[in-house]
Amino acid sequence: MHLLYQLFLLLTAYNFIYRNNIFNTLNTNVKLNNNQKAKDFLYIIPLTININDLNNNEKYYNLRKNLTVKTKNICNIKTWDFMLYGNNCIVIFYEIFKTSYSYTRIGYIENANELREILEKESIEITFSINKKKN
Repeated sequence: MHLLYQLFLLLTAYNFIYRNNIFNTLNTNVKLNNNQKAKDFLYIIPLTININDLNNNEKYYNLRKNLTVKTKNICNIKTWDFMLYGNNCIVIFYEIFKTSYSYTRIGYIENANELREILEKESIEITFSINKKKN
């Protein structure tokens, strides 16, 4: 599947220690698949969200807008998959595991080895913005 766009992703982890904020930031890219779901996601960019943790293997956020859905049983989740659950819940996976749930593929995060430490924190702010167009 050809990639449609490369997005810029800024992650900020907040760690509250003794009521002082410690900010960790990391920039990376999200590669979007060339499909309608990814195109729908582009319409809500730029987007800054506080993303929540679930099951110590994924971060999720419920969008205010529904996106195009074409779910399928993925079976095996790969680290750094970027998917849609239902029609409005974006999910970033940071662990490999098997699942019986159905998702819609949007893309994946590239060069994300440094992300694990940030994503394992409870409160994460993520900003999506368009970086450059790919053909």
